[in-house]
Amino acid sequence: MNKILKGGSLFHVDNFPWDEGGAKPATYLTLSYDEGGYYVHFVSFESPVRAVYTEHNTPVNEDSCMELFASFDVKDARYINFEINPNGAAHCAVGEGRHNRVKIDPKDIDTLGIKTEVFGDRWEIRYHIPAAFITKYLPGYEHKEGTVIKANFYKCGDKTGHEHYGCFNMIEWDHPDFHRPEFFAEIELA
Repeated sequence: MNKILKGGSLFHVDNFPWDEGGAKPATYLTLSYDEGGYYVHFVSFESPVRAVYTEHNTPVNEDSCMELFASFDVKDARYINFEINPNGAAHCAVGEGRHNRVKIDPKDIDTLGIKTEVFGDRWEIRYHIPAAFITKYLPGYEHKEGTVIKANFYKCGDKTGHEHYGCFNMIEWDHPDFHRPEFFAEIELA
């Protein structure tokens, strides 16, 4: 089983099931945690980047985008998606699948403290997911060592001019679809 260490664990977004000959930007995520929540640091070697959207809960997946989808409470079928572009605009929602998702209040998204940087050859995202943020939307979640979550991490850019769909845990589906919780990986807080 994959593990998230307090000091940080590295996860590579290196499966591109729908991009046989297309762009495959090298992307990785460092994920750590403490008693207050999770710390997320994404890096993608993508250039140039597309960054059109500036407001939360807009279609940031059309831009250069890095995403974390997590079922923090495995007894609850719902999961939270965090989709963020180079402007720091995020689309976040909670629900059981692609449809009937409830968008997360932009004021709550602001509590993530999203920071982005664009360099010549790459771009990065850093943010913090407070445990209180998770329990507001998934009240059964227990944030402690030994907790097992299910998650997948993604890199996409639907309208970048170099369309691509990368994932950490392989998705076996006939078309691009990240809303496939059956392909989330089990990850333990160690």
